[in-house]
Amino acid sequence: MFKYILVLAVGVAIGYGYGWQDAQTHEQHVAERFVQQIGGGVKSEVDGSVDGRMDKVQR
Repeated sequence: MFKYILVLAVGVAIGYGYGWQDAQTHEQHVAERFVQQIGGGVKSEVDGSVDGRMDKVQR
C-alpha cells in the first residue's frame, strides 16, 4: 500500500512541476494546445449553423 501512495505522490509532484513550468512559458493551457494540435483549428472551417446547412442542401 505504501508503494502505491509513494508512486502517486511522486507522480503528482512531477505533474505539478511540469504544469508550473508550462504555465510560466505559455499563455494557453496545455489541454487547449493539445486540442489545437489534433484538429481544434478545423472547427472554424465547419459551419454548424442552420443557414450554412441549408446552403449545403440547396447545392
